[in-house]
Amino acid sequence: MASNISLWHLTKSIEVRTEIKESITRISNIENHLYLLTANNYLYHGIIQTNEDVHYLELECYDDWKVIDIDCCKDSLYVVDIEGSVFRCTKNLEISNEICLIEDYQCSRGHTGTKCKMKVSKLSIGEYGQLFVTEFGHLWASGYMPQIGINSEIPRKVNFFNGRLVHSVNVGNDFAIAIVSKQMKSDDTDSDEEDVFILNCPQCLSASQLTSPASQTSISEICPLGVKVQGSYDIETTSTSSKNDSSISSNDRKHNQSDEELEKSDDNQKVEKNIIFRNTEAAKEFLTRQISRMSSAGEEYFVECTEKPTRIIKENMTNVASFVYEGVKTVGDKVVTLSRHVSGSSDCNSIVEPNSDVNIPRTASKDDCACSLSQCTSEKDLTEGEIKDRIATIIKSGSNLINCEVWTWGNIIHGQLGIGDIIKRERPMIITKLSNIGVRKVSVQNYHAAVLTLDGRAYIWGRNNHNQVTMDSNMDQSSPKLYNNSKDERVKDIVCGEYYTALLTNNMNLIYFGKETSKCSNLYSNDTQNNTKANKIVLFRNLLCSLQYTLLNVGTCLDNFFIHFLLDEQKFLEEMLVVQLSIIKPLQKKNINTSSATLYEELCKTYMDLLYFWAANVQSLLEYSNGLISLCDIIIFKNLEEFIFVYKNYINTVFNVISIDGFHVISKLIEISQSLYKLRPESFTKKEKNNEEQIIATYLLAPFEKLDTYTTIIQNYTKQDQKYKDTATKWSDFVEEEGQKKQQAELTKEFWLNSGKVVDFLKSSDRRLIRDSHKYPIHLQNASRFSSHWFVLFSDLFVHMNGSTSHLHNLTTIWIEPQQDEASQQYQICLKMPEETLVLCTNEAETKIDWFHALQNAIKTAMNKNEALQPPTVRNGSYNFIKSGFLKDAVYTGRWLNSKMHGNGKLQWPDGKVYTGQFSNNQLSGYGVMEIPNVGIYEGQWKDNQQNGFGIFTYANTDVYKGHFKDGQPHGHGFLRKGNFMANAASFYIGDWVSGLKSGYGVMDDIVTGEKYIGSWQDNKKHGNGLIVTSDGIYYEGIFNQDALTGQGVMILEDGTHYEGEFRGTGILYGKGTLTLPSGHTIEGNLSGSWNEGIKISNGTFARNCEKTLPKSFKEFCTPVHQKWKALFKQCYHVLGVPEKNGAKAQDTQKIWQNVAVYLSNTSNSIKKAKNAEKKFQNSLNNLDIIPPFGREKLDVLTYVEVKNYLSKAFESNFHPLGSLLTDLSEAYTTTYGGRAHPLLLSHAIAELHYICKRLYEIVRFLFPALPPYDKESLIENSDSEEIINYQSLLYPLILPKVHHPLFTLFTLKNEQQERQYKRTLMEWNKQSDYTLMAFLSVDQKFFKMEDQPYSVSPTPHVFEDAIETLQQLKSTFSPTEKLLVIRQTVEKMTPVAQELLGKNYVWNMDDLFPIFLFVVVRARIPDLGSELDFVDNFMDPSLESGELGIMYTTLKASYQQILQEKVSNY
Repeated sequence: MASNISLWHLTKSIEVRTEIKESITRISNIENHLYLLTANNYLYHGIIQTNEDVHYLELECYDDWKVIDIDCCKDSLYVVDIEGSVFRCTKNLEISNEICLIEDYQCSRGHTGTKCKMKVSKLSIGEYGQLFVTEFGHLWASGYMPQIGINSEIPRKVNFFNGRLVHSVNVGNDFAIAIVSKQMKSDDTDSDEEDVFILNCPQCLSASQLTSPASQTSISEICPLGVKVQGSYDIETTSTSSKNDSSISSNDRKHNQSDEELEKSDDNQKVEKNIIFRNTEAAKEFLTRQISRMSSAGEEYFVECTEKPTRIIKENMTNVASFVYEGVKTVGDKVVTLSRHVSGSSDCNSIVEPNSDVNIPRTASKDDCACSLSQCTSEKDLTEGEIKDRIATIIKSGSNLINCEVWTWGNIIHGQLGIGDIIKRERPMIITKLSNIGVRKVSVQNYHAAVLTLDGRAYIWGRNNHNQVTMDSNMDQSSPKLYNNSKDERVKDIVCGEYYTALLTNNMNLIYFGKETSKCSNLYSNDTQNNTKANKIVLFRNLLCSLQYTLLNVGTCLDNFFIHFLLDEQKFLEEMLVVQLSIIKPLQKKNINTSSATLYEELCKTYMDLLYFWAANVQSLLEYSNGLISLCDIIIFKNLEEFIFVYKNYINTVFNVISIDGFHVISKLIEISQSLYKLRPESFTKKEKNNEEQIIATYLLAPFEKLDTYTTIIQNYTKQDQKYKDTATKWSDFVEEEGQKKQQAELTKEFWLNSGKVVDFLKSSDRRLIRDSHKYPIHLQNASRFSSHWFVLFSDLFVHMNGSTSHLHNLTTIWIEPQQDEASQQYQICLKMPEETLVLCTNEAETKIDWFHALQNAIKTAMNKNEALQPPTVRNGSYNFIKSGFLKDAVYTGRWLNSKMHGNGKLQWPDGKVYTGQFSNNQLSGYGVMEIPNVGIYEGQWKDNQQNGFGIFTYANTDVYKGHFKDGQPHGHGFLRKGNFMANAASFYIGDWVSGLKSGYGVMDDIVTGEKYIGSWQDNKKHGNGLIVTSDGIYYEGIFNQDALTGQGVMILEDGTHYEGEFRGTGILYGKGTLTLPSGHTIEGNLSGSWNEGIKISNGTFARNCEKTLPKSFKEFCTPVHQKWKALFKQCYHVLGVPEKNGAKAQDTQKIWQNVAVYLSNTSNSIKKAKNAEKKFQNSLNNLDIIPPFGREKLDVLTYVEVKNYLSKAFESNFHPLGSLLTDLSEAYTTTYGGRAHPLLLSHAIAELHYICKRLYEIVRFLFPALPPYDKESLIENSDSEEIINYQSLLYPLILPKVHHPLFTLFTLKNEQQERQYKRTLMEWNKQSDYTLMAFLSVDQKFFKMEDQPYSVSPTPHVFEDAIETLQQLKSTFSPTEKLLVIRQTVEKMTPVAQELLGKNYVWNMDDLFPIFLFVVVRARIPDLGSELDFVDNFMDPSLESGELGIMYTTLKASYQQILQEKVSNY
């Protein structure tokens, strides 16, 4: 005998003799042949029999068929299988025919394609017609239903409900009902992407090829997986029986199909089924593109996190995309099936048993529950963003539970449409009374219907001839009538049978009224159960009905505590729905024009959020009571963090309303509905009923009053395991916190009402009163007897009212310092603010302590530092300066230290000026960026609110200054670029500055005039010794005064003409002088006039002279090298802490190294402000921040190597003083001698470079005193080697590569004429064969490879090829030593070839070496070889001149001279 099923025929009990171990979700019958559908989709059937007045039922399982819905009409059984196909069967389950729902398939763009068969999730069959709900929530129908446009025996789609989701349908004898919801469309479409997952429509595909992705319309009906979606409705529905029951459930769309069943197709039908991916190639391309974006976006992160950034994603993009595509396709196939509505009821009629496909636990162990409960406590680290996402999901689910619509159509003669009259309608009508109240189930039979709401209310209407609607009378009811429960009773389930109604209450009583009874009778009662467990009651799952048969699923026992909890929650949900209708909705419709309008909008929003959350929680409670989920899956337990978040948002909003007396405002805006009085008839006295403000306060504060109830609930379910008591503790802390907030809100309300208009401007909904000096006296120290001071402490402000003047202080920028009590018996508190300090006094120590703690706690709360012992001295905050001065009206946001700006922050002025950077002691100090509108942007060092130190100023007109500042002005070494180089209206200056003016040595290149000036400046003008080179190749040198060349000077032209004498300006001769012509002849006398316009000569003397020389005073008027770049060296000396004049003493070495370490540390702090610069800094530092112990007293080979390695890293790092200095010098040197180059500048460049090396070497010796002096050298040796130490060997390899380009350019200009001769000779000589050339160069015959005909056969081609290639590397080296090593390597490459020809013991002699070496030089074709030799001559280490390298270098020079002197015609 079945223990979990009870069955009745009307009021007579039927014994079920077959044990079924799962719940029944459907019941249907043809006469006395019953069909039962289980939660696992198994179909049982059997015939009711009678034996000795005992009615019994024996069932047989039909194992071969899995079914999701059934219904009967007349002699036919209609079945929906797991594939969504509908079959009509005989009573013996023989298939008569299939009913197909065929639709002309349309893609989302309206193109008609192949016909397709729709899958059905539920059906309802009756004499009135047949209704089908598809997996996508579309309604189809057949029969005669003119109101919905159906008159066909073939199912047709009902277009009336387009745009709505249909959740459940029921058919009576002559009418039908549907529960629907409005379709919610998502606006989150990405129109920039291609429509990848589109339906396989040829017209769409061709159209997509003709239009760009940006021009294609978004497809709102297609989800990201390609499934056609009609909305985002979370409530999932079921049809409870063939004709009478239908309910809505959150588990409605869960199915038990296997993957094999999902992949089956009907080969006998030519109707194509839906396919997830309609364009697979496009899908793969889409995935490839998206993953590529993610990989490129994350590349920077990979670089930071790994030494070698991975390229796996990029290298395997296609494979990754294909893999993801296949995975998504599998998920998509599953989604198609899972999107169908399940055939089981959520609350009362359907139990989804645990199985392999549907993982919904019926029960949970204590451990499972405790684990889940712990997940929603502090043990689970949830970010606020994650919590909000979960809240949005829960609120959306609750909204869908509440906002359902009930539509009816058909005959209305008995009022069965429920619209309040019996006037015939020609279209479906909505039952307004039942819409948006949380209808979760509808049941229909014959001519009456009933619905059940989420809060446990039941409404019944229709024909009442057997009192199946109400026992009050037998008149038909055309409007839904609320079933009158007792005060502590709710309806758990309800069904309509053939002329009767049965309902199950929360007290587990099954009440029957209607046919065969004149009053309500109990078919089943809690009192009849054999319940031996204390405080336990039988758990009922759902109630089913078919015609005259009623079935009740009976479950396990449930604790009485939970039943009362569910009852309270349903009652409160009903109350919230009434409050929403009576207060919230009217308030939303009001146009509030006060400053608090946003507050009332927030009140409505947070109340609706809480309502929807409450609805979702009640739904989960009902599911638990029906055994569908475990205790730990109840919303309040599973999502405690989210519950507290929503609850807190609403309660805090209510408290904000209280604080500004908002309930009074609301009572004036809306009218109080009588339904509010009926909800709590005993709660309001006659006097209170007239107090509308009190009524509104009662209902809007009702959720707050329920906090203690939840404390009891949570404690009851978490006390089972002490390690999970944190859940209860968290809730208790929340309740206690909200209780304190309520007291603060009420105190604040009283303060605003009693304080008058003088403080009305401070009224804010989120501001709370903490302490008031009128109530708790405190006064200003040394205040005038006749002055009035009032102090008010709010939650965010400290207000000082001095008469009618108010001073507002943000709590985050107040520091408290307790003062020593003076002899005056005054107890003091010192408040430090950014612009003032207040000393407050009390007459009693206790009052001082109270104020002190109140101030401290208020500051900690404002800073969200409640756990701290005291407010931190260092903090972040914002402040608006109001006093006059540099900071007037500026708003600072950033770091503070004891009321002073200190650390990183941001300052903004009203005029748009913005500073972002470091502060110290309330001043701009350290690294920062200042943006000044219409002026420019400065980025660099600050001190005392002004630019001090190195910085870059980018002006609004695109000019850029890069260099040092002092007191806000360029001062020291700097580089200024002006104008636009592309427009030929630009210039740049690099050199010394004083107080914003060019003063000292500097170089300016002016593109407009075509002149480059190298010399002294004063007050932005050329003044002192200097030289000018022009774009015409003219060289001027002399003394400048106020931008003009005056007095003695030199002018040299490109053709060799030069003038030496007096000038009156550039190119203007005026006075005594000597003009030397290109031929060498001279004219001496008085010359005047402009060189370009003509020269007037008086008292002149012409002298013939063939000697061509430079002017005698050449280089006499230029700036001496020791006057150049003084600011750069001065800055370096300052960093090292060395006096520039006297130098450093030996004992100062350690101090100098300490200064280097400080400089590196400061550079580190500044460089961290730039993006990604810190890592670059660490890489560049390369252990330079470690002070080396070597090189101070003596040197050996090993320590010398260490010194060279350190200097190599130091000069390469821009963050080291040496590297920074060398970088600046290289930039200055390149600017001076690069660009507009002139051959006469070569001697200046060489002299300047020698001086730079000398100064640098002096600085290096400060760090490594063991190095020899500049003009000396020392020898170090060990057993293996020896090495000469001098400044050339140490510095040239580091310095020369950085300045090689401009310097070498000058060498090539100087040697331009002989280089042409060199090239001509090489061109002619290299036309010859090796044999001919070697013979011409007098190479000894022993180096020829002899054959039978010694002179007719050439030697092996490129016999010295390795030597030639080695010598060609001369061009790729940049220091003399490296070039000399290349020459030696060339000879070394020649030696093996010679030994191969002449024997292994052969040793070179000069007679043999020179011709062969000359041959190699010719074949190497080294460009600018003369310039390379001049470069080595000027910068070669003197110690190498007499050694092996010197001899080889001399050989190369001799080869070059031989090439220049030889005539091609000689051979």
